[in-house]
Amino acid sequence: MPNVRASQFLHPANVAMWVVAALLIPAEFAVADESEYIDAGRGDVRVVRPSDFDPEEPLPLIVLLHAFAYSGEFEESYLQFSAHVDSHRFILCLPNGRLNLTLQRYWNATNACCDIYGQGPDDSSYLRGLIESLSEAYEVDPRRIHLVGHSNGGFMAHRMICDHPGLIAGIATLAGATFENSEDCAFGEPVHVLQAHGTTDPVILYGGGCLVGGCYPSATMTQQFVADDNGCGEVPDATPKPIDLIASIPGDETTVSVFATSCSPGGAAELWTIPDVGHNPPFGTTFSRLVVEWFLDRPKPGEPGDLNGDGRVDAADLGLLLTAWGRCSGCSADLDGDGQVGGSDLGLMIALWSV
Repeated sequence: MPNVRASQFLHPANVAMWVVAALLIPAEFAVADESEYIDAGRGDVRVVRPSDFDPEEPLPLIVLLHAFAYSGEFEESYLQFSAHVDSHRFILCLPNGRLNLTLQRYWNATNACCDIYGQGPDDSSYLRGLIESLSEAYEVDPRRIHLVGHSNGGFMAHRMICDHPGLIAGIATLAGATFENSEDCAFGEPVHVLQAHGTTDPVILYGGGCLVGGCYPSATMTQQFVADDNGCGEVPDATPKPIDLIASIPGDETTVSVFATSCSPGGAAELWTIPDVGHNPPFGTTFSRLVVEWFLDRPKPGEPGDLNGDGRVDAADLGLLLTAWGRCSGCSADLDGDGQVGGSDLGLMIALWSV
């Protein structure tokens, strides 16, 4: 591993790179109408809930983990998850990492990123405690607890699924990576993992690289590590069609690679490769919407056919199955695991119908 010192990380050229990345974030600031606050030991954290909130309705939870030197609010102003809270019915939480010695917020995630001064906060325990506090304050669906992480937040999301098996249904990362050594992270239970990464990212390199504390694997190697831990084998699913994440780039620019149908139940490894974009792709609200939908299709395993986790197989589950009709590799509505939601899944649901 190259000998990378903190002084190198804070070299003016590198600091400028982070600043430029931040300036590329859209100026609009998305603030949802229904915000509350919770304190899990580090001060108030904003929680966004649906405007027609029913305290007895089990709702998915999404925790957004910010990039290095950002904050929860700054990250939200970029990715705009709150724009979908009402339409997709989930709870959004926007925590902040600690301030380092140069007053930059960070998460103590992997050895590579980003406790550059060795301050050693136990962010992993803090975030677990925050999730537990949220689950006490709200009717959180325990099968639908998710993390989204950008850059340093993505590294932190990977650490969380290593440290707390069974807690989190899925994570989605933008410009993040897991531990360099696969032996430093072994899943206790399968988990759904989605990565998105720009091929020309100058901050967290698509092909892997090194930061102050150590090195990190490439996007494709991270996907393979996740696939291995989820018992997916070496061969990915048939390549899905590309998707359109960036309106300013003509056509469906983002390629997709998936390990899902061969994985253990509750596990998947999916990679969205975005060509010719950097650390903060200009998504608008498209990325956040697609991530939310990806999460909602992939809860932790429950009773077969019980797609909404209420302990019954009934009309509500039928509605979810029909919504997912078509290609839906790895989603909970794919009851027979063939990568499609279709007539055979409908037949299985009818056979499992609650009386």
